[in-house]
Amino acid sequence: MKMNKQSIKKVAFTLAEVLLTLTIIGVLMAIMLRSISRVNPDKDKILFLKSYHSVEAAVANIISDPSKYDQNTEENGDFSTIPLATAFANINGTVYCTPAWQNPDASKGETGVQCSNTEINQSNALCYFLAEQINFIGGFDCSAGDKTLNFKSTNGVCFYGWGSFGSDSIEGMVDPTCKGEEGYKIKVFKEGKMTVEDGADGSLQHDAYRWIQDQTQIKN
Repeated sequence: MKMNKQSIKKVAFTLAEVLLTLTIIGVLMAIMLRSISRVNPDKDKILFLKSYHSVEAAVANIISDPSKYDQNTEENGDFSTIPLATAFANINGTVYCTPAWQNPDASKGETGVQCSNTEINQSNALCYFLAEQINFIGGFDCSAGDKTLNFKSTNGVCFYGWGSFGSDSIEGMVDPTCKGEEGYKIKVFKEGKMTVEDGADGSLQHDAYRWIQDQTQIKN
């Protein structure tokens, strides 16, 4: 049976239908992108919180280390006392210690440790001990100064001003941008407690304060 060519109908979209479909797809994509951007993690917040918890863990280890601070004092060994003569920081194979360095006894299994530089004192000890525990790239500098770059962690955060511990506390700064002018300050007290103080609305410090208050929000 032969079919008449005129009886065969070709089905196709009209130009209006194509344009309408593309418009709907465009609107849906715009809505999706907007929703995705709302849950996109805040890079600075994540890096700040990682740095904060790295410092927190390091401080806890330092305070409870009987080779660094006397655990039998009334202060229970804190940053208000001079580090013990046994205190040292092994940073990338170089051993930094106190001027009163004594080679640890055999019971600690550290008789092979040899001091390279007697630079650790009460003021800069925290900086050296942080540099020992936090992975960083390049060199480090634990001299005093708010704008002194102490070291840059492997996740790209710069640590400033951790080389000068006062009588009660130190307020060091972590800066994900590494510009050295703006960052988020963390205060460490002599007994090892930590806090992030609030700042003016719209300031970076206010952001850091909010992030610490609500760490469950990825983007805030």
